[in-house]
Amino acid sequence: MTEPLGSIARRLLAGLCFVVLLALTSACTGGDQQSAPRPSSSPSQPAGQPTGPAATLHPKPAPLRVKVTRVHGRMSQHDRTVLAHVAGRAISTYFRNAFLAGSYPRSDFGNAFASFSKGAADQARHDRDLLTNAALGADTVSVTARRQQAYLSVLAPHKVAAGLTAQIDLKFLVDHRDAPDQLVTVRGRLLLTRKQSGGWQIFGYHLSRSAVAAKGASR
Repeated sequence: MTEPLGSIARRLLAGLCFVVLLALTSACTGGDQQSAPRPSSSPSQPAGQPTGPAATLHPKPAPLRVKVTRVHGRMSQHDRTVLAHVAGRAISTYFRNAFLAGSYPRSDFGNAFASFSKGAADQARHDRDLLTNAALGADTVSVTARRQQAYLSVLAPHKVAAGLTAQIDLKFLVDHRDAPDQLVTVRGRLLLTRKQSGGWQIFGYHLSRSAVAAKGASR
């Protein structure tokens, strides 16, 4: 059966309107895509972390590294690893409480010798300017660890650590508000013994402290 001419014309007109409407919709969508901002090619940074020059001047704090390097006696590799971890807690506590932790400017160093024996802590309080950051001053903005190392020499007469000496090397960057920044180095020996309650404590020290101006790549 032949379709009437008027019906064919109406179908052609409806199809043409659909095509025009589709073209207009596509054009609008394309316009929205072009107006949207393009994603940055640089990787995103987590909120709160410095970028650019600030990230270079204030790098992440260096972690503490503890290693048994000498044994007078005999100890298995497993026991050496465990000893480095357990004895490292006393050293880490000292570094943190005396130098690295807290909000600066900081005046309270009452817990600086929490990992010391009572006798050693009493003596250390007389040397607090050497053994803590108590003398840094009120213009100190922050302290950031640049190196934390401890090499352990162990006395183990019966395959069990009875005492040890830690050769330490601590370096940290001191950011001053009204003066040039400093690199402070604390080096020397910490003497450790077992506690009756378990773990280790510092019962003696032979340390030196020095400071130089922080410049360029030495930060």
